[in-house]
Amino acid sequence: MKKILITGASGYIGSCLFAYLNKKYEVYGLDKIKKNNDNRYFKIDLINLKKTNKILKKIKPEIIIHLAGQSTIDGIKNTRIYKKNNEMATSNIVRLMQINKIKNIIFSSTAAVYDGRNRNNLNEKSKLCPNNIYGITKLKCENIIKKSKVNYIIFRFFNVCSSIPFLKVGELHEPETHLIPLAVNKILANKNIKIYGNNFQTKDGTCIRDYIHIQDLCIAFEKTIKKILSKEISKKIINLGSGKGHTTLEIINKIIIIAKKYKYKIIFAKRRVGDVAKLVCSYNKANILLKWKPRNSNLTKIIQDEIGWQKKNLKRKFIY
Repeated sequence: MKKILITGASGYIGSCLFAYLNKKYEVYGLDKIKKNNDNRYFKIDLINLKKTNKILKKIKPEIIIHLAGQSTIDGIKNTRIYKKNNEMATSNIVRLMQINKIKNIIFSSTAAVYDGRNRNNLNEKSKLCPNNIYGITKLKCENIIKKSKVNYIIFRFFNVCSSIPFLKVGELHEPETHLIPLAVNKILANKNIKIYGNNFQTKDGTCIRDYIHIQDLCIAFEKTIKKILSKEISKKIINLGSGKGHTTLEIINKIIIIAKKYKYKIIFAKRRVGDVAKLVCSYNKANILLKWKPRNSNLTKIIQDEIGWQKKNLKRKFIY
């Protein structure tokens, strides 16, 4: 059985992907936080080169899925955290891959590397111009990987969300800051909903985003792993999203209908620095190279699965 190593394995995407791939591959996980006692999880800060090298020598994976990094924008003003957890960690991983002759990496990048002023759906050749520290450091990580001698697939994720009910895994940040889980929580609890900005150049004044179901993301990884191992794909950058844009108000109204909760109040706040009107994906390249489509990424399924997940995790913390 082929060995897959996931960095950031205790995070939202990492834990879902670990569970999804678990019966198909020999999966190992690295993270600064160890959330379970599975002996295939290793507690490690990727900045610790010596300890990370020791683990890689022991496991000798065929593919590293590099998810670890600093992604939360809200409440973090120290830009050095992003440089350390994104750039330095990625540089260490690539260096150790070359030392240990590990050939393949799948890297999680972001739609935040694109120029948000582009009003069209974004493809892999769209202009790059990140406007926040997260996007800036992720783009630098991409360049570190591309300049190395390893075989890479770089995924640029759009807004990953929801849960995988049959695996009993889902989004569980502490505290939670993402729109869909926040809005679901507030609507279920009949609490006020805060929207940042209502003067964007969109049909209802709220910003448009592309949301991809976590299960579709896991399927894309599985397809990519198979193609890497059979040497059918190498050195590609691929967008992963739904190809559809929804405004913040559309999301909220859909949650209200599905949850059948109607006691709420919307509070509009100022735009957050760096927010743009529209970020929507073109996934044509993923369709061509991977034979992949986001079949689970319709709003109804996304919201239904998120509601079911939250009802099983009632003690979560949320930023309001």
